[in-house]
Amino acid sequence: MTTNLVSIVIPNWNGRKFLIPCLESLLAQSYKHFEIIVVDNGSQDGSCELLRGEYPQVTVIALTHNTGFSVAVNKGIKASQGNFIALVNNDTKADAYWLEKMVAALTNNIEIGSVACKMLSLDNPKLIDGAGDGLRRGGLPGRIGHGQIDVGQFDKERHVLGACGGAVVYRKAMLDDIGLFDEDFFAYLEDVDLSLRAQSAGYKCLYIPDAIMYHLGCGTTGSGYSRLVVRLSCRNNINMMVKNIPGNLLIEFLPQIIFWQSYYLAAVVIRRGSVLAWLSGVFDALVLLPKMLVKRQKIKEKRKLSSQALKQIILQSEEELKVAKELLHSQIRENKLTKDLKVNTLEAPIK
Repeated sequence: MTTNLVSIVIPNWNGRKFLIPCLESLLAQSYKHFEIIVVDNGSQDGSCELLRGEYPQVTVIALTHNTGFSVAVNKGIKASQGNFIALVNNDTKADAYWLEKMVAALTNNIEIGSVACKMLSLDNPKLIDGAGDGLRRGGLPGRIGHGQIDVGQFDKERHVLGACGGAVVYRKAMLDDIGLFDEDFFAYLEDVDLSLRAQSAGYKCLYIPDAIMYHLGCGTTGSGYSRLVVRLSCRNNINMMVKNIPGNLLIEFLPQIIFWQSYYLAAVVIRRGSVLAWLSGVFDALVLLPKMLVKRQKIKEKRKLSSQALKQIILQSEEELKVAKELLHSQIRENKLTKDLKVNTLEAPIK
């Protein structure tokens, strides 16, 4: 392992059209001490041919089929040499100083295990894609500030519950301690699961507003209410709570859990998503319950944070999501979100 080397891991599945702008933005970074590892999930669109022909400096791990986000990223991390691990979605473009700012935060703050950045919409950079990840007591996460016009409301450093897995830098030592992404999740919420495990083990996450990443969103999987997204989101939301929320908090949070899980089901119905996919997700979670309970015990053994301290972190992030949602609706009422700044007024609470 090389000191201050950043290993940038990019999972890819039929994302050829995104790879060139993503890679070009990373190769143009002001911070130069990095390696790039692209883990390809059996793409059929010429992604690997492009990488091998045009980007010989990029390490390509070609898998035979789509293993999902968690497995692909884990393979990239295991093949890495750096003591910092950056995860980057293929449908992103990094500001030239993104990596420099992220590395500086980890170097200057030894108590943190990960760094979140300001994510802006790639289609319209006036809109915030996310300013750190939050979590409600009911178990539903969200990207703080998603959909708002960026007017500087998230321009202060602060601790957050976690970072979006599409643009984050982790301390490798933390991952060695708490483990990598849960491969039973396949995709969706595996980053929130890891954030909760990190918080439980005493690792903080710092949000850095001047580290900017532009994100398209759903570039690979499409609609946030497709059958695949609904099934995986529902299943993994239950898995995440079973694994990470202490028993006394599960009991205390039960009214909120019922409310927010019902809210998500209602959102699926309103958005014409598949209720059968939602039910399939619940069934899958029940099948996985024995495995999740075993993992829950292992997380408990590493826990350094009291349940009350974890509760306060969740309450703070829930409040941030609430305030951000109120500001979004305020911008809508004031007609600041014009036709060229369209945003969904009904939040998709599972990201």
